[in-house]
Amino acid sequence: MQQGLPVADAAYYYGDHVPNFAQMRQADPAHVGAGYDYDVVTAEVLLNRMEVKDERLVLPEGVSYRLLVLPELTVISLPVLRKLQKLVAAGATVVGPRPSQASGQTGFPESDTEVKSIADDLWGKAPSAGQVSSLSPRQVLAGQSAREVLLSKGIQPDVEWECGPDSKPDISYIHRRDGETELYFVANRATNIAELNCTFRVAGKAPELWDAVSGEHRFAAAYSQRDGRTTLPLELGPCGSQFVVFRESAARHPASLRRNEPEYRTLMEIAGPWSVSFDPKWGGPELAQFDSLVSWTTRDEPGIKYYSGTAAYRKSFELPATAKGRSTWLDLGEVRELAEVRVNGQSCGITWAPPFRVDISRALHPGSNQLEIEVVNFWPNRIIGDQLLPETQRLTRTNIRKLTAATRLTPSGLLGPVRLEMAETGTGISPEK
Repeated sequence: MQQGLPVADAAYYYGDHVPNFAQMRQADPAHVGAGYDYDVVTAEVLLNRMEVKDERLVLPEGVSYRLLVLPELTVISLPVLRKLQKLVAAGATVVGPRPSQASGQTGFPESDTEVKSIADDLWGKAPSAGQVSSLSPRQVLAGQSAREVLLSKGIQPDVEWECGPDSKPDISYIHRRDGETELYFVANRATNIAELNCTFRVAGKAPELWDAVSGEHRFAAAYSQRDGRTTLPLELGPCGSQFVVFRESAARHPASLRRNEPEYRTLMEIAGPWSVSFDPKWGGPELAQFDSLVSWTTRDEPGIKYYSGTAAYRKSFELPATAKGRSTWLDLGEVRELAEVRVNGQSCGITWAPPFRVDISRALHPGSNQLEIEVVNFWPNRIIGDQLLPETQRLTRTNIRKLTAATRLTPSGLLGPVRLEMAETGTGISPEK
């Protein structure tokens, strides 16, 4: 996100009124709506740094905008209005209401007279909804939202997404351009999985999918391109994100599958009992048996119930013959809060966000395999438990006062179910699709 320059379709003039909110809310008539991005500019930027090139508003750094949006006010700075007149004459598009008076008292009443004169030139002498500028057709528009103007110009949203009726994603995105490379960061701000069909305003280039956590990347195997845009399926975990990068020719990396994420088929569930070891230095027992995977807080032993720290779950399992030579994963189910998985003494990775799943293929061998899962929770439970002990026996010291003996404990540990899964790629598609 430090590469290149930000991409936005609209520049929103901040204005000089009070109170002032530099954000286009959904209820604002000027709102660009989902799928378009915007930047906010001040009078200083507009007066001293903004020019027009090829009908786009440009800044010295190279950032450019398709249109300038004014706040829903009839009062405007006279120097700003004078600059708007020059920008429109150079080919800029301005969206917003017709001003009728100058802000402030400088030069009053001549300032208001000049505002009305320039407004007549830009908005026309008979302003109405959708009024066209007399200076340059379709360049100064009132009574329309920025979104309506962009669509009327044939400019589709930069990013659009569709999801199933039961899905409730909260999607945000950032778009940057580095030379000929388009970089998108797409984030799901909801706490549920988002299965989307995302459309990007890019064509002719193959989408690359970059894992925002690990940095692992690959070309998308499933996508289509039409009318100057690229559509591909994306699956984002709860609060998950993905970089989508366009830089290489689509002809060199054509679509070949119907899915971009593998489907996981359960081979077996690894059930209890589990041998679990805690750190005695933090009040836990050296060894305990869990017949099933439950929160530490449900146990009767105070050393487990109020434990905060790392605990290691150990168990052996037999590798099914069907997993031989296949991409095999371990799904931990629910984890509170993060875990590191080791198979036969080999670390297979740390997982800290849903889905809690790691690839264990390289560590497996036929027959019996030794599994170890180290789980770390948050520290409030130990602080809460210490409130029940004499001060000389407490393991923690803190100035946090909101955690008392009556505070509800936080679920902790490996909650499962733990499943061995096989990853299967999407079905192939014919080249013409």
